[in-house]
Amino acid sequence: MRLARRIITLVCAGLLLAAKARPDDRWPEKLESASAPAAERQNGGNCSTPREGDSPQDSTKTEGKKRRGLFRSWLHMAGETQAKQPDWLSPLATTSGRLKQELRYDIWDQPSSQGNRTYQFGGGKGLEFIASPRTQILAGIPSYTLHSPNGSPGGFGDLPLMLKFRIVSAERGEGNYILTFILGAMAPTGSRRYGAADAVVTPTLAFGKGLGRFDVQSTVGLNLPAGATAKLGRQFQWNTAFQYQAAWKLWPELEVNSTFYKTGPNAGDKQVFLTPGLGFGRVRLRKGFRFSSAAGIQIAVTKFHTYDHRWMLSERISF
Repeated sequence: MRLARRIITLVCAGLLLAAKARPDDRWPEKLESASAPAAERQNGGNCSTPREGDSPQDSTKTEGKKRRGLFRSWLHMAGETQAKQPDWLSPLATTSGRLKQELRYDIWDQPSSQGNRTYQFGGGKGLEFIASPRTQILAGIPSYTLHSPNGSPGGFGDLPLMLKFRIVSAERGEGNYILTFILGAMAPTGSRRYGAADAVVTPTLAFGKGLGRFDVQSTVGLNLPAGATAKLGRQFQWNTAFQYQAAWKLWPELEVNSTFYKTGPNAGDKQVFLTPGLGFGRVRLRKGFRFSSAAGIQIAVTKFHTYDHRWMLSERISF
C-alpha cells in the first residue's frame, strides 16, 4: 500500500509539473535562461511570468467579469430578439407565437359537482426564456388542483414543457406579423388522479397579424399521446384571440377556444368556448422588469363540454 501511494503521489506530481510547463519549452532556451542575469530574465524575452501584483483575488475578479459579460450579452440578445417581433400582450388561453422572457403563473376557478369549486394553480405555465435569436424554452410548473370545500384530495398534474421556433416575424411599422412553430409536451410526472400517466406531445403552428391597435393571434395544434391512446385520445385544437390595445395599457380581448375530439372516449364530439377578457400592462418595474396581468372567463357555447364558466387569472413578470 505504501508503494502504491508513493507511485500515485509521483504520478500526480508529474502531471502537475507537465501542466505548468509551457508547450514550447526547449532545453537550449532553459540553458540560456539559466545563464542570463536575473534582471534580464525578468525584463527580456517572451516568457510569460506572473506579475508581482497578481493574486487569486484578481483571477476571481476576472472570472466574475467574464460571467457578467456573458450574462449581459445574453440579455442583449434576448432584447434584440423581442424587438424584432410584434409587442402584443399574451392572451389568456391562446398561446402567443412571440418569443418571451417571462415568468407566468395562472389560476383557474370553475364550478364542479356537489356545490364544490375546482381551483387549478399554475395553469401549465412557468418560466419562459429565449435561448437563441429564434428559439424560446418554457420550463413549466406542474399545476396543482384543489377541490373546495369538499371533494377529492388535491394533487399535482404533469410537467409542462415547450419549445418555440420563430419562423418569421416583423415588428410594428415593418409588417406587424409573426409565424412560429411550437412543440409542446406534458411529461407524466403528476399524481395518479391528475396526471395523464403517459407523455403527450403537441405540435402547434402559431401565427398572428396586427393592424394598428388591433391584432389577431391564432394557433392550430394536435395532441398526440405517447401511450394509452384509447383512454387519452387525440384532439385537434384551434384557438384564436382578437385583441385591441386601448388607453391606460388596457387590452380587451375575445377568444374562441375550440377542441375537436378525433379518437378516444369523446371521439366525434367538439367543444367551443368564448373567452372574453381584459389584459393590463406592461408596467415597468425596477431594473428592466415589467408586470402585466389578464383576467377573463371561459363560457361553453356547445352542447358538449367538459367544464363551463372557468374564471382565469394570469400574472406575468417579464424581463
